[in-house]
Amino acid sequence: MQNLKSNIDHYMELKGIRMYSHLLVDIAHELGIKGQEAYKFANREKSNFSKMLKGERPLKYEFIIPLEKIFGISLARLLYEDAYKLPVEKENVPFNKGFRYYAYLDDPELYKNEFDLLLTKDGKSILTQTDEFGKTFLDYIVEYRSINGVKYLHDVYGIKLKWYHNQFEFKKDKGMIWIHFENCIEFARLVASMNDVELFNDIYDSYNMFFTNGHYAAESCIFCQGEYLEIILDNDDLFHSIFEIKPYELKLDSIGKREKQVDSITYHSINPIINNCLRYALKHLDKYKHRAIDILKFGINYNKKVASNICYDNHYVCNELGALKNFKDDDFYELIIFTDVETNDSEIQALIHQLPKFNKLR
Repeated sequence: MQNLKSNIDHYMELKGIRMYSHLLVDIAHELGIKGQEAYKFANREKSNFSKMLKGERPLKYEFIIPLEKIFGISLARLLYEDAYKLPVEKENVPFNKGFRYYAYLDDPELYKNEFDLLLTKDGKSILTQTDEFGKTFLDYIVEYRSINGVKYLHDVYGIKLKWYHNQFEFKKDKGMIWIHFENCIEFARLVASMNDVELFNDIYDSYNMFFTNGHYAAESCIFCQGEYLEIILDNDDLFHSIFEIKPYELKLDSIGKREKQVDSITYHSINPIINNCLRYALKHLDKYKHRAIDILKFGINYNKKVASNICYDNHYVCNELGALKNFKDDDFYELIIFTDVETNDSEIQALIHQLPKFNKLR
C-alpha cells in the first residue's frame, strides 16, 4: 500500500486537500453523508484509514469510487508505482478514470463524450476487459443500477444476448465483440425495471433463438431459467407483450440465401417464450395460476384461427417451443400454444381440454 499512500499524498496536494481528515470528509460527501455526520464519519474512520495507508488493513471497497471521483483517476492508477510522477493531462482524463467511474456517475454526456474513447493498449474495446477486481463494465452497470448505461450500450453498441452461450454481443460500425456475463439474470431485472418493453425484448431476443435454432439447446440457457421467466410473469407490460404478433426479420446465412434466393425472411409471430412461460406457470400454480389461465384462454382462440387456415394432415408441432411446420416442405408456418404439463387443477384441466391440439413430430 506504500504506492497508494505516495500517490494519494501527491493527488491531495494537486487538489489542495491538506489533511487526511479533510479527504475523509470529502469521501463522506461522495457517500451521501452530509453536515456534521460527515465530520463524525471522518473522525471514526481516521484510524482505519491511517492503517490502510500503512498497509496494515485493506482498502475499503466503498472508498474506491469516492477516491476515483475526487482525484479523477482510477484505483489501478493510484496503485501504480510511478503514478505520482505522471501529470494528469486534460486530453488523457478519459484514460485516467476506471470504467466503473462511468457506471457510477451514469451521465449520458460522459458516455457520449468520453466513454467511447476508453480502449486498452491493444485497441480492444473496454467492454471486454476486466478491472483489478475481475469485474466488467456490465458488472458495474448492474451494481450501480446504471440505466443510462443500459440505454447507451443498446443505442450505440446494439447489445444483445446471444442465447446459446448466455453471452452478450455488441456491434458498432462494422465490428462485433462478445463477452461472457454470469450476471445476466440481474442485468435482466435491471432492464425490466426500466419499464421499456421494446428495449427489454430487443436485448433479450427470444425470436432469434426460435427462428435460428428451434429449441432451447440446454437447460442452462437463460430462456429456460425460472428466475428469468418470473421476470416476465411478474411484470404486466412484459407479460402482455408476449401475446403481440410482431414482424421479425431473420437474416439468412450463405446456405440459406442460396436455398431461398433471398437475403432475409420476415416472419410474423407472437413471442416464442410464451410456451415456456406457460410451462413454468403450470408448474407453479400457487403463484402463477392467473398467468396460466391468461395464456390458455388466449391459446384457445389463437389456435382456432391457426387451425382454420391449415390442413391437419400436413402440419405438425416440431419442437418444445410450439413451432408448427408444413410436413411437405418443412417450412415454418406458425407458432401455436400447447402444453404437456399434467395438473390436478380442474379449472386448468378444462382450459387445456378446450385448447385445439395439433399433430406432433414422431
